[in-house]
Amino acid sequence: MNRLLIPIVAALLPLASMAQRTDERIGTLMNDGKWFEIEREMQSPALQDSLHPLLYGMCRTLTDHYFNRPDSSCVHTSELLQNHQQELGANALSMAAVLGMDMARANHYGEAADLMQRLADQLTAQGVDASETAGYSTLAHQYRVLDSIGDICKPLHTVAEYHIPMLVNNEMHKASGQTEGHFITMAGSINDTSEELVFDTGAGVNIISSRLAKECKLRPMGVGVVMQGIGKQWGDYMLADTLRIGEMTWKNVPFLVVDIETGDARADSIGTMLHPVIGLPIMLSMGEVRLDFEKLELVVPATCTPNPLKLCNMMRTDSEGLCLLAQMGDGTCGEFHFDTGSYLSTMSEKWYANHKAEVDRTGIPDSIRTAGVGGVLITNSYRIPEMKIQLGDSWATIDSVMVNTGIDKRTGKPSSMGLAGVAASNDGVIGLNLLERFSQVIINFKEMYVAGIKPRQD
Repeated sequence: MNRLLIPIVAALLPLASMAQRTDERIGTLMNDGKWFEIEREMQSPALQDSLHPLLYGMCRTLTDHYFNRPDSSCVHTSELLQNHQQELGANALSMAAVLGMDMARANHYGEAADLMQRLADQLTAQGVDASETAGYSTLAHQYRVLDSIGDICKPLHTVAEYHIPMLVNNEMHKASGQTEGHFITMAGSINDTSEELVFDTGAGVNIISSRLAKECKLRPMGVGVVMQGIGKQWGDYMLADTLRIGEMTWKNVPFLVVDIETGDARADSIGTMLHPVIGLPIMLSMGEVRLDFEKLELVVPATCTPNPLKLCNMMRTDSEGLCLLAQMGDGTCGEFHFDTGSYLSTMSEKWYANHKAEVDRTGIPDSIRTAGVGGVLITNSYRIPEMKIQLGDSWATIDSVMVNTGIDKRTGKPSSMGLAGVAASNDGVIGLNLLERFSQVIINFKEMYVAGIKPRQD
């Protein structure tokens, strides 16, 4: 639900002027947003002694922030602001915003609201334009509402191992004329109204249509948000008193009410078929989900599986997306938007730019049609024969992979959006068609890793 409106990395001052070589290297990684590499560096006990205290404090704070350790991030950010505020300079505002976000992620909504409002008031007193302070005021209001409700997404079930039948829904894919594709869905209920629920790691919030929100008797929260896609659209939050999935139940579950308006009649009619989407807030509460593609079930264990990789390969972004680090068959590593709501795994224009000669030589020209908030985007693409990707310790190969060039098919010019919803820094999207190449996939939100287990045989 929370979105940092001032990019942290863009706000960081250049740090490479520090004298020590280690400072320069880590500072460069930081300014480039290489958080997976910084997280790996932080595993070395000797790093603290070799880094400037300010730089070490920022690394510790931001790796906690991005790798889903909000309680620890709150402690370390508070220490950083208390001991190094003058040295931080312009970065102090970004660090304070991080503190507010992680207070909310740790369910300290009242404290988060107070902090965000103080930031808005301080900026206003300094004469900062209202357009730049509005984001802080909006977050303060959202956090204040959540604090007044209390017990947001609180589990009512006991800690145990739960098995949820994995259903497959391809209604929307068929309606759009696609020959392949589906969602993972689960049987559940919202306020005791039975619904088929989509399991979507690409959704930073739970989502529902206005029609289903009315049928499920959701309550208005008085909180809204501007959704950014190909265009912009307003959405309102509403509250479900209870959400049930299998034998698990949560209370006070917010849903973002969305009726996607693209301006394209066919796309909008297909959008009305979307079932309620269960996103990151509930998954975080689950702790770990094991997708078992052989038994066709989702397993939520009583105790999370220790990380076999020893390091994180999944990151939580400021826009509440999930980013996966994966090794490619050519020996390079890529950072991918992790989205089980997307069937196809797709390479982005950034990846294309880095592999242009090879793709132009071996790929088959095609196009990608993306429908989202505010419109429909058609971009030129290539289809390449196959791609080998590692998830955890296991490899799998997917066939016929689409590569987006980022060129608008209608204008012949670079698109301002490219793959809608994917940050420009990502190499693409990892979707279901890769995950289903494994017998099982572990998605662990405690230690932030994804691991494929035993590739399936055709």
